[in-house]
Amino acid sequence: MDETNEPDERERPPALAPVDEAKLARAQTLMELAEAALRDVATAYPSDDHGGILRDALFVQGIADKLVDRAVVVERERGASWSAIGNAAGISKQTAHERWNTKVGAWVMMGRQRNGLCHGPADPAEHARRLDEWLAALTGEAPDAISSLLPSLRDEASRQEANDRRAEVKRLQQRTEELRVECDQAYAAAMEAAGTAAHEEKRAVWAARHFARAEAFERLAAIEEPAAAERRRAAAAQRDIAEGILRGRTPQDLTSKETVR
Repeated sequence: MDETNEPDERERPPALAPVDEAKLARAQTLMELAEAALRDVATAYPSDDHGGILRDALFVQGIADKLVDRAVVVERERGASWSAIGNAAGISKQTAHERWNTKVGAWVMMGRQRNGLCHGPADPAEHARRLDEWLAALTGEAPDAISSLLPSLRDEASRQEANDRRAEVKRLQQRTEELRVECDQAYAAAMEAAGTAAHEEKRAVWAARHFARAEAFERLAAIEEPAAAERRRAAAAQRDIAEGILRGRTPQDLTSKETVR
């Protein structure tokens, strides 16, 4: 039995386009932040509750920090560069990348959708509807104020395309792992053949596996825009290893045993 209570992928309603999934996660966090702040405004703290006000303020701050992470993910999905994100935050491109790249990477690893990232229904239509109702009741905004900002919510073709890309990403990720194992096997075969007539052939096979892994990373870069730079770096590293193998470099010449493989 699945103890995570997450619905089976086959039963999960189709996700939105990644940028709309990111916007929906951000809207959820904004709601959580607003509700936490409103609760604090009306909280009467007992005179002997020393620290309660600070504790609640830190809780609100934690949600605000999460909101910033969500905002960065939305910006990356909208095509913002790390330079643009750094400029908005008043920091350098490198500092912005160091601060938020793991958050963006986690989003990518989750399939660029809300699963496990925020509270709320798995069905994006239901999630957006609840947020619409909350905002309309709180502020009198239009009854579809949030869902109207999510074009793919009503565009089945857009959702299908996005989910086809997710399936391709999943397949390519699995292939990179299969190729990692094949690189290990080819490395072992090449080392075993050292000093024999088959050595060069085995080295060529070893190099070919790394070239194939580089190609898989390049294809991932083309369809995983927020992680494209990291995928291209991984592809370049695999290609460098393969070219080094073909030039006759030994495993000890390369950066590390893990990288070699």
